[in-house]
Amino acid sequence: MESHDGDAGSVVGDDPLLPLVLTVLEHYGYACALISADEVEVSRPDRDDDTPYRIRLTNLRQWTAREPRDQWPALVADFLGSLIAATEADLDDGGLDLDDYTSVRSLLRMRVYAEDIGDELDIVRRPVAPGLSEVVVIDKPTTLMVLTTEMVKGWPVDQDELFRVARENVRSDGPLDAHVQPVDGTRLASLYGDTAYVTGHALWVGDYPVTGPYGVLLAIPTQSVVHAAPLEQAAIPGAINRLIELAWEEYQQGPRSVQPHIYRWHEGVLSLAGTVEQSPDDSLAVHITQEFQDCLEELIRD
Repeated sequence: MESHDGDAGSVVGDDPLLPLVLTVLEHYGYACALISADEVEVSRPDRDDDTPYRIRLTNLRQWTAREPRDQWPALVADFLGSLIAATEADLDDGGLDLDDYTSVRSLLRMRVYAEDIGDELDIVRRPVAPGLSEVVVIDKPTTLMVLTTEMVKGWPVDQDELFRVARENVRSDGPLDAHVQPVDGTRLASLYGDTAYVTGHALWVGDYPVTGPYGVLLAIPTQSVVHAAPLEQAAIPGAINRLIELAWEEYQQGPRSVQPHIYRWHEGVLSLAGTVEQSPDDSLAVHITQEFQDCLEELIRD
């Protein structure tokens, strides 16, 4: 075990999770390098292709935080065991020719992530709103492979076409389920489904029965759900407050957190409506953007 941040012990410190993580990884034969308290770089020296890759621990921390400490060893073993099995299955899969665009095209999908996803990699992504990025992935049998610009260099299409195809493939997989509940005279929908691409549907949320005269107010707290409410007079302030509460709570709990902020969808465009953060007194502070403030004033006048 080594560390990129000086002595490994200074990274582990009193952290009760990292020793468990390192023990499991080393049990599987991986060499580990601590990048930070939430990221480990691993490689397999016994393989011909021992290219290192990184494991993020944010989701694991959110899972373990919910459980008593004596359950952590089993949780860590299950989490890393599943991740390693999926990764090694992909490494052993020689049937997919990544140089052949025609064989990959039907596997392209997209997700919405926090904008800092893959900062260390040159991946195929583009901003969709402040704090959010759209990322193209390959939908492999056991895991998702994030598409890098190096992988697509020889493909006969540009990046705009890749995003178009990825969106088209997600939409063709079918709509999400929508659980709708009344909130202060309006309705709040939670969109979810048995798919890894729930967040992509935020970009065409107008397809769902949650669109008001000024569009949709929505939140994407995790990869598992999109919360949305019609933007109409009845949605102020009840639905807005409820959206903020849900977004913050689910973002903090995770796993696979995206953003705690609220967004507006209008005529196919996603924009930031307000940022959400916790104040020193533990209350939530919401900073409405000027654009959304103008929208609210116009809505109220009407």
